[in-house]
Amino acid sequence: MRMEDLAARPAFPARRALAWLTGFILSNAALAIGIASLNIPFAHLAEHWKAAFFLTLALPGHFVFFGALLGLLPLLLGWISRRLSWMTVSAVVLQAVWLCLLVTDAKVFALYRFHLNAMVANMVFGGAMQDQVVFSGTVWGLIALAVASVLAVEIALAWLWWRALNRRPGLVKILKAWWIALAVMLFGQAMVAYYDARGDRAIMSQLPYIPWAQPITLKDSLQRFGVKSDPSASLPGVGQGLLNYPRRALDCEAAPKLNVVVILLESLRHDVMTEQVMPNTWRYAQQSQVFEDHYSSGNATRFGVFGLLYGLPGGYWHPMLAEQRGSAFIGQMKKDGYAMHIYGSAPLYNPEFDRTAFSEVREQLVNGPRERKSAERDQAILQDLQRDIAATPADKRFFGFVFMDSTHQPYYMPKGYPPLFQPMAKSINPLEFSQDHDPLPDFNRYRTSAHYSDSLIGKFLTALQASVFADNTVVLITGDHGEEFNDLKQNYWGHNGNFSDYQLHTPFVLHWPGKPAQKIANTTSHEDFVPTVMKHALGCRNDIADYSTGRDLFGPGQADRPLLVESWSQRGIRQGDRIYLFDNYGAATVVDRNYQPLPDAKVDPAAVSQSWEMLTRFQQR
Repeated sequence: MRMEDLAARPAFPARRALAWLTGFILSNAALAIGIASLNIPFAHLAEHWKAAFFLTLALPGHFVFFGALLGLLPLLLGWISRRLSWMTVSAVVLQAVWLCLLVTDAKVFALYRFHLNAMVANMVFGGAMQDQVVFSGTVWGLIALAVASVLAVEIALAWLWWRALNRRPGLVKILKAWWIALAVMLFGQAMVAYYDARGDRAIMSQLPYIPWAQPITLKDSLQRFGVKSDPSASLPGVGQGLLNYPRRALDCEAAPKLNVVVILLESLRHDVMTEQVMPNTWRYAQQSQVFEDHYSSGNATRFGVFGLLYGLPGGYWHPMLAEQRGSAFIGQMKKDGYAMHIYGSAPLYNPEFDRTAFSEVREQLVNGPRERKSAERDQAILQDLQRDIAATPADKRFFGFVFMDSTHQPYYMPKGYPPLFQPMAKSINPLEFSQDHDPLPDFNRYRTSAHYSDSLIGKFLTALQASVFADNTVVLITGDHGEEFNDLKQNYWGHNGNFSDYQLHTPFVLHWPGKPAQKIANTTSHEDFVPTVMKHALGCRNDIADYSTGRDLFGPGQADRPLLVESWSQRGIRQGDRIYLFDNYGAATVVDRNYQPLPDAKVDPAAVSQSWEMLTRFQQR
């Protein structure tokens, strides 16, 4: 374009256009607040002024922010074209689509107590719900009428704001509202960060009512300034919140006879439990039940541990955290008078296990000494658990939990620990990871760290077997998830990257008094541990579906059982040799176990339907 042509283009009234867009966005934010408010139980807010104040700030800040994002494209189109009409039409269309999405989300939330996500989109538009939900011609007509009504409202708002600006040019001062909106949004986020660090459920339990909220949390940073969790923070009562968990009161034996010990290793993949790498655990496995086709409930720590201690899919993590609703399994042991010995090498408040699984016993959590490195902390917490058990009276029941960290990247071991394999990396530098990077030295370091962890486990098991509790203690040895070293040759490293065997398949050694040693080939999940222990160790007579989506490990297996798995960026369903992936944008893809795309394969509606039931089973209706 020549300079004279550019100079001849009409001037774009940027200030006036921005003022119109500001008013239009604020009006739509008010409509969005009204839609979201349909699902907020205002009667409960009367009891918590902080919660009411928080929502008063958070809802406007949230929806003005989303509205501003949607306004960027129309503003850009108007500036490039130098036409206010382009900006107006595109803003009307985008805001209409946004409001329609919010209306749909409000209906989904009212029915199922969670917001629109990829799995919902695939079930509705991908055909998985066609046997359960069929829209008649009348319903489609009502939907079309609703969409037309929303569009008419948007057109009216656009016209009214242009008319107001034409009649009262001084309204351009509305631009100052952006500073107020920004201050409101930042103050709301500051409240989330502060009360999250304090463990205040009154504030955090409001987040599920805000569609697609992305709160800022700063627990570690705020703790350095003295803002710590309040042990007396209230826990949810029966019937409160969005969850109906457990669905019925637990009916369990008054005096369980078995103790329970869980030894959990960070990032423990299935193929390191060998006689060479983990000899003590391997020998113990020869006396135990070994579940050979076992998978974590997620490829990240929070989702893997969540599934193990709740017996639920990781999709329940966020509502459980918001309500600080503890595991029924842990709660029942507390009720039964179990001594609770819970140790984490890394802090058990990050991820927030003190606000989820261990909410009811958070004052009994012990974090490893921070001044020591992971290898020394692992040694310390196992010694402490061994000491606790030795000090326990023979007629007392106990729950022991240790979460070891040495097998976490960069794979810790004491200085001078002999390498198990050569070549072994002296350190791990994730910046070097690439398709061409040789994984063997890193993998050898990982296996050596597993060997070190196993040496500590061996000492603990020897002491336990020599104690009075040898014949009445259930012992589980497993990992929170797996660890990958570019095994798929697709440049995946570590975990939280995919739902392949390398990141989900983990050892599961269950030593159960009176059960013969055997290897079980059935597909099993972390979700199966809680129902097995609740039924056979705590003597709970409830239907398992009252408190878990898992299955009894000692019951019959099922071929091609779908496993619902979770990560930060995706949700997946593993079924046989196929993995169904659902991303945050609603797209569903199918891959095989080697993560090779299967372009002609379809998502199995039955697998999605079963997963849907699991994700909605404990939602308050």
